[in-house]
Amino acid sequence: MNTPERFLLIDDDLFNNILCWSLINKVFNDVETFSFTDAQKGLNYIEVEYLKSPVPTVLFLDINMPNLTGWDVLERFKLFSDDIKQHITVFLLSSSIDLNDKERAYANPLVTDYIEKPLTKNFLQQTFPAS
Repeated sequence: MNTPERFLLIDDDLFNNILCWSLINKVFNDVETFSFTDAQKGLNYIEVEYLKSPVPTVLFLDINMPNLTGWDVLERFKLFSDDIKQHITVFLLSSSIDLNDKERAYANPLVTDYIEKPLTKNFLQQTFPAS
């Protein structure tokens, strides 16, 4: 998988978003990174932005969040047009070590992979080698 042009973080943990944002921007010089602690705001951004200017994007999505969980986000994301979904690769990034969460993630066709927090430099470099 080539390096995407944009990374999106949807996680209610601001500290985790800051760490991920810093790591992503340290590993990749020319990418946009946006983070949302409110899942609905993240969904709104995707719905509006990707109709205007879609770019190859990786979404790191937390599972356990208030109001909308990661599972809720995936259900709503599923309803987006293919014109939006085709540009976004979803990775669940969670502190959950529950085997049921992992099985549910891998059974979801929208999810590319399940990653246990924290996001690492090694994961980014191996998954998105410089093109």
